[in-house]
Amino acid sequence: MYESEIEEGYDMLLAPEKTSVEHVLRRLKKIGVPEDGRWQTLILYLRYISDYSYLTNNQKEKIQALLIGVIKKKKFDAQEYDRIIKELGNIFFEPYKEKINESLKETTELIKKFAEISILRRKHIESLEQHTISIIEKTDDIEVSIEKIKRAFKKVISLIDSDVKKLYEEVQLDGLTSLYNRKFLDIYLHKILKKCHKNRIPCCILMFDIDDFKNINDKYGHRIGDQALIMVAKIIKSKGEKYLTKATKGNFFAARYGGEEFCIVLEDFDQSKGYEFAELIRSGVEKYNFIIRDSEGNVVESGIKITISGGVSTTYDGLKSCDKMIEEADKALYIAKKKGKNRVEVFSADG
Repeated sequence: MYESEIEEGYDMLLAPEKTSVEHVLRRLKKIGVPEDGRWQTLILYLRYISDYSYLTNNQKEKIQALLIGVIKKKKFDAQEYDRIIKELGNIFFEPYKEKINESLKETTELIKKFAEISILRRKHIESLEQHTISIIEKTDDIEVSIEKIKRAFKKVISLIDSDVKKLYEEVQLDGLTSLYNRKFLDIYLHKILKKCHKNRIPCCILMFDIDDFKNINDKYGHRIGDQALIMVAKIIKSKGEKYLTKATKGNFFAARYGGEEFCIVLEDFDQSKGYEFAELIRSGVEKYNFIIRDSEGNVVESGIKITISGGVSTTYDGLKSCDKMIEEADKALYIAKKKGKNRVEVFSADG
């Protein structure tokens, strides 16, 4: 087979435009794929996977690479088929694996924090015991002794209350951006949708993703990538505080959804208001002069432009599930990416 024919076959398989299945099958045969229903079905599935909007761009790139590898390797036996299916499963499972690892990391850090607090407060309680004995031994006036002991107990109780509050915040907040975390987002959104259903008021979900975030990490390093995430989080919070009125401030909830993705819940916001607010955040990030500093705070590079893309989903009665709301906003976000990034799209059932 001529190399040009093989390359032509690759180009056809990876071409973004729609090609009839019959035409693809003819091309597959021409570049060496056997007329085996299993292999043909698998390769056709890999070829048209870009139509599945629930997959991330990273997943689609890996599936595309898998497709190219299958064609180039030209090994079409049962063992290779099983390997491809297993690899495809790993690609599908990858985002969930990341979420599990994030949850495990959060849990481990909380256990460590709790252990540290327990050791610290045990010392305070032991000190309280010694202090109490000392007061009783040195003070003849019972009422004075009781008052001193009460104050000592109140001090330790206050410290423990503070610890509980900090741990509660640790459970709710993302450690890097100080926005709410994904776990608490699920709890909050479920509660708000029930409230919206009861009161017959609209609710908006905004999903944002930093454009070309991998390039930022690759070019400047993960420390700078973290700074970019923090910057976007600050703009989201700042715009929320400035844009929303006193009456609607409590209707704003922002969370880090995972990786470079953010989610905002806007209670009692219709589609037009949700889109307007999403555009405010998008333009705020676009206009921001991102400055890179070294570990000592010196400016290394300035004038770097970072952009985000956004998707908006709305329900007017709260009847949509949490998963459905996020799925729709994510689909709108995907369309924004496909249309050139640095833009906001509103979900439409018509596509």
